[in-house]
Amino acid sequence: MTAPFLSGVLAALAVATVALGLFFVLAYFVRRREVEYLLFGALCGAVAVTTVGLAMSYGASSLGTRVLGARLAHAGVIFAGTLNLHFVMAYARLARAHQIALCLYALGAFYQVVNWGGWWWAAGSFGVRESSLLGYTIAHNTFTLTTFGRGFYIIGSAQYGASIVLLFLAYRAERREALIALGGAILLGCAILNDIGLITGWLDNTLYLLPHFFVMYGFGVATTLLLRYRFAAGQLEQTVSNLQLRTDELRRSNAELSVVQDELVRKQQLAAVGELAAAIAHEVRNPLAVIVNAVSGLRRSGIKVEDRDMLLDIVDEETARLNRLVTDLLRFARPVRVNRSQVSLVELCARARSVLGDEREVAFDIPDDPNIQNVWVDPGLFRLVFDNLLENACQAMKELDPVRVEVHEDKLDGIPMVRIDVIDSGHGMELEVLERAKDPFFTTRPSGTGLGLPIVQRIMAAHGGELRLSSEQGKGTTASLLIPMGEPPMVSGGAESPLERIA
Repeated sequence: MTAPFLSGVLAALAVATVALGLFFVLAYFVRRREVEYLLFGALCGAVAVTTVGLAMSYGASSLGTRVLGARLAHAGVIFAGTLNLHFVMAYARLARAHQIALCLYALGAFYQVVNWGGWWWAAGSFGVRESSLLGYTIAHNTFTLTTFGRGFYIIGSAQYGASIVLLFLAYRAERREALIALGGAILLGCAILNDIGLITGWLDNTLYLLPHFFVMYGFGVATTLLLRYRFAAGQLEQTVSNLQLRTDELRRSNAELSVVQDELVRKQQLAAVGELAAAIAHEVRNPLAVIVNAVSGLRRSGIKVEDRDMLLDIVDEETARLNRLVTDLLRFARPVRVNRSQVSLVELCARARSVLGDEREVAFDIPDDPNIQNVWVDPGLFRLVFDNLLENACQAMKELDPVRVEVHEDKLDGIPMVRIDVIDSGHGMELEVLERAKDPFFTTRPSGTGLGLPIVQRIMAAHGGELRLSSEQGKGTTASLLIPMGEPPMVSGGAESPLERIA
């Protein structure tokens, strides 16, 4: 076992170690993207540097080459210890592994300065000693360690001991694949103790074993990581199978829920039909009762002319009320078909002033802005909306008080809107009345049908807008119409009627 033979063996091990490191680095960049692969690849590179340094020492023909080889070997060992502990901490998912590793790398950088600065061994103590192994004479480096050198071997041994403990804890934590890496780490630990004994002079007739045993450790780690991948793939397949079962269960539950939901919708439809029928019956019953009583009075003999005329007026009034109810009900139930065109608010307000005549003063405040003065609405439907709100405002105030109409720019859910405020100075609405003002058939006027505001609300919804009401007792009520600003992408549309929703 000559020096050239040992140097050649170590050179071959360095090449094998580099190849092993490249395998882990390529695995990281090509597929796995787990830091353990990259760290172990770097660890293989550090051990390869150590192996090259030992090969240089064994094959050196001069003391200067031996010194360079010893420093190169120590340079690899310094970072190999830190990289190995960092790798194990990452594999074991140790908390704050990154912060601990930064401290270890800083310590390693310090020892690199010690190594290359010539403070690892005492000055003039570097030499060569011969030992015998299997009948062969082998020349080893010999030197006297400084405090820095001895401190590194203590710290390095502690680092490696910590990595073995962490691998054992990972194995105990149901990560059974860690057992292979743990076995390789224990064998490598024995090699490290052998090499430290050879350096310090405790052992004599032996070789540096770190490069040889690291190959076994490396293949053990490779097997561990591959097994972990296989176990993870098996767990993933089990998870996929469980998810498929849960998906089938959810599909069955969804089908059952759909049946229950359909039944609930049918019941809600019947309830809505019953509620609407009850409201209509209530609204129709009162005028019919009045008409029946009036007809009974007309049938009496000897009725006076003035009494007959009064009863006929009552019949006419209640008949007109029924006609208004039927008309409003048809408007409320009929689908809203919107045929948009450009409508001038200035012209609309002028028309309203002419319709009201001298009976009521209307004050308009419309900005001189074409984007606000003109809206894209259905002219017939919007006139109905505008007339309804003006009629409500006029009925809420004294005859001499004016109705104010103000136009502003606003937004609804981030969409630019034209807001038209119809403001009266009447007595206002109580909170309970304000909350129910848009409910069908709710009214506070004896002659009202309670369908005016619900119709307005449906028409505004069909235009993509909104009806808002605000009121304060003693100060009046403001009805606000919000209409999308500008020409819409489609100039026609429709809205489903309440009767269609419950059909």
